[in-house]
Amino acid sequence: MLASLIGAYVVGSVPPINIDYASFRGLQAKVGDVAVIEGSGFQYYEKGWTRGYFSSSWKPVEVTKLSDGSTLVRTNSDDGNVAGTQIFRPTADGLTARAEFRWRGDKPAMLEFTVGRLWSPFFADGSLEIGAYKLSNLKRAPSSRSSFEDRLLGSARSVIFHAPSATIEMTFNKNVSVLDGRNYSAEWAKGKELFWLGFTDQLLTPQSTASYEYAVKITPQPYQPSDDTSIETEQLSINEAFGPDRKPLPLFPKPKSVSPHSGYLDCTAGFEFKIPENLSAEADWFQNFITRTYIWQPNRAQGSPATITAKVRNLNLPPGGYKIESNASGVTILGQDEDGIRYAIRTLALLAKPQGGRLIIPSTTITDYPSCRWRGVHMFVGPQAKDFQGKLINRVLAISKFNKVVLQCERTNWTATRGIETSMTMSKPDLQQLVGHYRSLGFEFIPLIQSLGHAEWFFANNQNLDIAINPKVPYTIDLRKERAKSVLTNLWKEVATDFQPKTVHFDLDEIHNRGFSDEFLATRLWTTSVPFLHGISQSIGAKMMIWSDMMLHPSEAPDAAHAKTLEAAAERKRVVPKGTLIADWHYKDDPNPEIYRSLRLWRNAGMNPVASGWFRPNNIRGLALAAIENNCGYLQTTWAGYESNEANMVRAWEQFTAYLLAADYTWSGRKDLPEQLDYDAGEMLQRLTYGERQP
Repeated sequence: MLASLIGAYVVGSVPPINIDYASFRGLQAKVGDVAVIEGSGFQYYEKGWTRGYFSSSWKPVEVTKLSDGSTLVRTNSDDGNVAGTQIFRPTADGLTARAEFRWRGDKPAMLEFTVGRLWSPFFADGSLEIGAYKLSNLKRAPSSRSSFEDRLLGSARSVIFHAPSATIEMTFNKNVSVLDGRNYSAEWAKGKELFWLGFTDQLLTPQSTASYEYAVKITPQPYQPSDDTSIETEQLSINEAFGPDRKPLPLFPKPKSVSPHSGYLDCTAGFEFKIPENLSAEADWFQNFITRTYIWQPNRAQGSPATITAKVRNLNLPPGGYKIESNASGVTILGQDEDGIRYAIRTLALLAKPQGGRLIIPSTTITDYPSCRWRGVHMFVGPQAKDFQGKLINRVLAISKFNKVVLQCERTNWTATRGIETSMTMSKPDLQQLVGHYRSLGFEFIPLIQSLGHAEWFFANNQNLDIAINPKVPYTIDLRKERAKSVLTNLWKEVATDFQPKTVHFDLDEIHNRGFSDEFLATRLWTTSVPFLHGISQSIGAKMMIWSDMMLHPSEAPDAAHAKTLEAAAERKRVVPKGTLIADWHYKDDPNPEIYRSLRLWRNAGMNPVASGWFRPNNIRGLALAAIENNCGYLQTTWAGYESNEANMVRAWEQFTAYLLAADYTWSGRKDLPEQLDYDAGEMLQRLTYGERQP
């Protein structure tokens, strides 16, 4: 295990320590490239967890690097009830920290302070000391049925984790609790392997401050091989040798009808495509997918290339439908339209497999079509997005048969919004190349720019504060002001000129989350802003798309309903033109499609609803089936670090695993519960993204 963690380092060398703090994620400490502490955070809540007041997982904090190398973290809630600071001072072998949490509410509140979440595999071969208590074996994880109390390992002022590659010693001014989060059902622990250190149920009386001081000392150990034995080996050339073979990738998304036959098509000499000329990118994608998946190159000495012929024919199938006939003489594809040919080629890529040193396609008849016509993913942009998403398109999104991508691209260096650039900003040329990649493989690009609330991007570097609803809490743009209208008009014209989108997403969710003291202002702002934004979409010849939550009362949906009265919900709905795409987001972890009743509400109101789910498997299953039942689209949302890069994918792996689940349910319409599926989505994502058959 040690070799796999720090094998990149020279024998005898000590891996470096890197410490960082970021909004939403919290504290991260790395030994070499391994994030030993992968996050921290805090939340204020009402006793008994009946109500939450503030959470660093959902609200940004202000992070400042000081001249002495320290990091200062400030927290202030919009209502003034929550305030606090954390300061981290680097030391030669770790850090010291002081954290203060103030409460200015008029009744007592509770605090949970997560000092750190530690990646447990790093310590699997090690031991743990909690004060005088010693735990010598950390390999055994608790069962999924274990309660919070069962998982508590102890509480003391000193905690020491011993691992083969490092010792991490933490000392506190108060007793800190240690909890084993492996196999735990809590949101922060799902799908992860973590130990939790922190303070929970800390009572805060009105006008009080809780303070904590601690030190972290990390002592990396030089990497040394455990065995110096030399083994003499003889190299043999074996033409058809492979490493341990894995089960084949499943036909995914699940086709409507598959009829295997005897025999196969030998593809060892490669492929010859006879397909419509404007689908040539699909042939290139197919070749790249096959060669990468199987570490394979065509061998012309083995005979003639396998012929793949594709034509458009009326099969009486829905748009995107197709039929594949493969046998020993070749593959024939009939597509209901060109998209049908596109999706058939992607299915064919999963049919191919190595056998006896050859690459073959089994003789098969497949008839298939999508159950949901509008199938999209939502992602962010960023400096690394072009390369990262480029690989994701080729390896995951294309094979999943998505046809829409909603790119949240306000953080692009648009000419209309100069001065707000940050480290998260993407260059426009990179965005243009990325969009071109998507379009070459049949994706519709839908730009999303937050054009009312959630507009921290717009006020970055203290810009545009004069057109904020609340300059002290710059979060919502005041579209009643002429300069605000002018900036957004120019911005969307620039988007239209450079990208010619058919649909534009103005966001519009949670517009009154921060900086609002007047609930009625949200409705007044909405009824002024929506007609203006619709005018922009008309002027650039695009359909308008918006989130749904501000127009829903809690009686109309299971969650994400932020109109406090039915009257406010109706008034906000009134100004939205019929035919608008309503991205109806609901994240409740419930597989029952009947609870997502707002989709029918939007359909009956003459809108075009797009069910929008998150990473929870039951949520995806229920919402996708509800979308199919109500003839709606489906959008899989992603909130991984608000910047698109590989590090955020690995950090929020479950949000990308969700792409596969969403693709399968929306295409196939299958009714299986997530735990009944015949494949593991996380394993499949790993194989598509990183896994290769090793010769």
